[in-house]
Amino acid sequence: MRILVLRFSALGDVALTVPVLQKLKEQYPEVEVTLVSRPFMKALFQPLPLHFHAADVDKDYRGTAGLWKLFRQLKRQYRPDVVVDLHYVLRTRILSTFFKAAGVKVFHVNKGRAAKKRLTRAEDKIRTPLPHTTQRYAEAFGLAGFHLPFEPSENPRINYRSDTDLSAFIPQKDKVVIGVAPFAQHKGKMWPIPKMKSLLQELGEKGYRVLLFGGPDEREQLEELRQSEFIQNTAGTLKLGDELALMKHLKLMIAMDSSNMHMATLTGVPVVSIWGAAHSHAGFGPLGDNIRLKAEIPLETLTCRPCSIYGNKPCLRKDYACLNWLEVKQVLQKVEDALSGQY
Repeated sequence: MRILVLRFSALGDVALTVPVLQKLKEQYPEVEVTLVSRPFMKALFQPLPLHFHAADVDKDYRGTAGLWKLFRQLKRQYRPDVVVDLHYVLRTRILSTFFKAAGVKVFHVNKGRAAKKRLTRAEDKIRTPLPHTTQRYAEAFGLAGFHLPFEPSENPRINYRSDTDLSAFIPQKDKVVIGVAPFAQHKGKMWPIPKMKSLLQELGEKGYRVLLFGGPDEREQLEELRQSEFIQNTAGTLKLGDELALMKHLKLMIAMDSSNMHMATLTGVPVVSIWGAAHSHAGFGPLGDNIRLKAEIPLETLTCRPCSIYGNKPCLRKDYACLNWLEVKQVLQKVEDALSGQY
């Protein structure tokens, strides 16, 4: 049996497919799995026994003609018996249509869009916790006949390795190294920079070493946070696979509700995550024990939360209280909980 899995962006959502595909291969080792995603995502899946097909859908496979070209390549190279669409957007639906016309069975994820709208609407919110995204992925495989007993409460641990010398980022064993990923794609998910600077100062005073994580385009902004020699900026110096291998050496990661939260969780590292406009009820919370290390303003205190799934909507209050009210001492308490194992 050959399964073709479609999942392109965003990085955090793609990262959440990793433990599900790991479970799929554990349950069905005889099944041949091919994941189709953007080229730079490959590092996420290197430890897994599957095929990765890189497809740049913005350049090499643009538009319907490009997707037809991609379909023909995938069909010829992998001859899939089943296609599972874990993205379910226009381009993957077009690809799925091609496969259906060729007689291949296609199944897709249920994104639960209506329930997410009810959760985030301004009035009369229905705050029922929704299935975690990983459960939605697992359910899609279930529809295809592959039952996966996947539980988001399980702690993932993917053994990422790197051929790159990472010794410059890993100090002596008696030094606590904390990763910090202070940025997110949208304002509604990013803790104010002055608060982050205060947090970094507190971490330095406690004798911790800090590694800053972020994309190459964030390197300059991260340099502004590098206030002292105990802080090192990794952005733009390492490839994604190297970052993942480095993360497993951390004692702790502090991240926004972002891809770095999910990636660090995959490596088995405790992650203190900072939440603002969004909420884990929407199904994008950290897996395993890290769900108990969230730093956020309670829903009872700010009844407008969550107002967005992705943090991309303007604040209705105009003050982003969900982020501005969160104090440094609250985040530090979560850090101490994580370092002591009391969570």
